[in-house]
Amino acid sequence: MELATIGVVARLVKRSPDEIGLDDSLLHDLHLDSLHVLELLTLLEEEFGFETSAEDLRPEVFNTVSSLVTFVQSRQSA
Repeated sequence: MELATIGVVARLVKRSPDEIGLDDSLLHDLHLDSLHVLELLTLLEEEFGFETSAEDLRPEVFNTVSSLVTFVQSRQSA
């Protein structure tokens, strides 16, 4: 799950997955803006087969790559 999530992020930011760390900030280190966040949610839905809602757009979900992985894992188990 972790590597797959990093892979989705890497595709979005056009970087190698090896360049992305779990502690990287999505906003500051990877320079995602609000449109990127929406695109990222769409990519995650497609990749992992879950649906998101407006309630999922919480800042803590998009803090770091690690927090995003935790979110994806929680959606997979729901």
